[in-house]
Amino acid sequence: MKLLTVQSNRLRRWYRPGLLCIGDAAHAMSPVAGVGINYAIQDAVEAANRLAGPLRKGEVKTAHLAGVQRKRAWQVRAMQFVQVQALKGALSLGAPRAQRSRLAPLVLRAMEGMPLLRALAPRLVGLGFRRVRVR
Repeated sequence: MKLLTVQSNRLRRWYRPGLLCIGDAAHAMSPVAGVGINYAIQDAVEAANRLAGPLRKGEVKTAHLAGVQRKRAWQVRAMQFVQVQALKGALSLGAPRAQRSRLAPLVLRAMEGMPLLRALAPRLVGLGFRRVRVR
């Protein structure tokens, strides 16, 4: 059996002339909620939407690549924050009260009492914070 190292990180800049990093190459997601593949696919769709025309014309500029990161980065940061809070909540269940994350249990309690919040969690896992559609 091999214990894998889990990381959650992201590049400051996903692009340079002639190169665009997406998915795990741009941002490694924690396994919490299993969203890594969803975010990689959303990155690819955003890249296709923004780059298809410029690629056809042979006129891809660094600004086109930067646009992909600009559109996707806030969602990645937000989901990584959610993942960290969920992990803190899960790890703190057996910890003394003073060491527990205050935010994670609050979110879990709110989800229990509010059906709308409970319905939001699967949507965030499946579609992210903003739905990305193929144009």
